[in-house]
Amino acid sequence: MSESDALESQRHRYDDSYFSVYREDPKRLAMYRSERSRIERLCQGGKILDVGCGLGLFLSQFPEERWERFGVDVSELAINEARTRGIQVNPFDRAYDYPSNYFDVIVFRGSLQLIPTPFYVLETCIRLLAPGGHLVLLATPNSNSPYYRRYKTLPFLTPHANFLIPSDIMIKNALQNFGLTIVDVVYPYIDTPYAQPIRDHIYYGLGFFGLKRKFAFWRSSMEIYAQKPVNA
Repeated sequence: MSESDALESQRHRYDDSYFSVYREDPKRLAMYRSERSRIERLCQGGKILDVGCGLGLFLSQFPEERWERFGVDVSELAINEARTRGIQVNPFDRAYDYPSNYFDVIVFRGSLQLIPTPFYVLETCIRLLAPGGHLVLLATPNSNSPYYRRYKTLPFLTPHANFLIPSDIMIKNALQNFGLTIVDVVYPYIDTPYAQPIRDHIYYGLGFFGLKRKFAFWRSSMEIYAQKPVNA
């Protein structure tokens, strides 16, 4: 498959049926708010880029009086809807057409595994990140987790769309090799609206007897916060 064919395949994959689960989801909205609060502990405002911004629902949580909000997405449907929410999104063929050192925060929220060239895109985004700026991975699958080691998958993965199943070790190593400093790593299970610890541990135990269920669990999802050196 050529690169253009792969791109067209991605565009058709992310249609209205794909995005329908993102609308009017109170649990997802609660996650957006808690994730925004963690970002704002590091940076109170500025230019923020969301790679894989989808419909712009996450970025719309950032007050426009403090944040200049930008997005990247491959889906025309998503791009158009994000723009209606005040998100600035380039056409995909110019997705990263910004000056170097432009953004204060760049976010990958649940998107890194869906990118055909994830490390190239990470390197591109680090070039666009201002010195002292933060690169943040949110809602990112962690293959170095009990659930993945047991089941060889994670409940929120879309198997036909994944190019990479990252681990915390892999991504920390990559970001450090790109010259960033790891500020924090968070595994947001217990404080999320998806966690039901008693049920989840029962399901995990029953998995050894062949029971298969989708459930949230420790370290399945990770957040990594990294900073570009001030003198970069």
